[in-house]
Amino acid sequence: MKKNIVLIILVALILLSVGQSLGAQEPTITPEEKTPEKKEVLLESADRITYDSKKETFIATGQVIAVQGKNRIQCQELNFNLKDNTGVFEGNVTISRDKTNISATKMEGDFDEELYQFSGDVILQKEREEENGTSTIIWKAPTLIFNGETEEARSENGSEIVWKETTIKTNKAVYFPKDDEKKQLERIEMEGDIFITEKERELQVGKAVYFLDSETLEAEKIIKAKFILKD
Repeated sequence: MKKNIVLIILVALILLSVGQSLGAQEPTITPEEKTPEKKEVLLESADRITYDSKKETFIATGQVIAVQGKNRIQCQELNFNLKDNTGVFEGNVTISRDKTNISATKMEGDFDEELYQFSGDVILQKEREEENGTSTIIWKAPTLIFNGETEEARSENGSEIVWKETTIKTNKAVYFPKDDEKKQLERIEMEGDIFITEKERELQVGKAVYFLDSETLEAEKIIKAKFILKD
């Protein structure tokens, strides 16, 4: 009888020890921990695809439609590196995300950093919500860099920006969206040879900031200004 009791106690101690060991191996997840965002590219359609499993790359051609995060991209040819999460899109490239649409001849994208560089007849169209409806910014440039995380856009080799009755031609332009946390107003910062026209008013300056919400301009290095006075 005593042997049986001793045996039962030993089995119980072994089971308890194993249970504690397994419990120690189980990862503990605190409420603060978040699952990393899964990044993937979805190829919705293409006429042809070639996949290299060794290099982890693929080439899609003909009527290509790809979706990555907020981006819906159409082009004629896509070269994508799955290891680096980078891609080169060529031929009638159009990308739409939320209320922003960009078209170009070519786009190079780093989807981890959410940085996209456009080249060749770039046109960015951004729809803005306003009290009395909507308005659209149309930005034309030879090249343009777009940050998908911050929604900032930048061009440093010539731009033409049209919004409502205002046309801006400038060497360098940077668009900043409104950011309440940073107390940052929605604006376009410009440098270089800047020429601004609105109705019959003209302004030529070397540096300027245009605030879109208030539709006001702050300019420096004034070269020429012409304001037609009403009768």
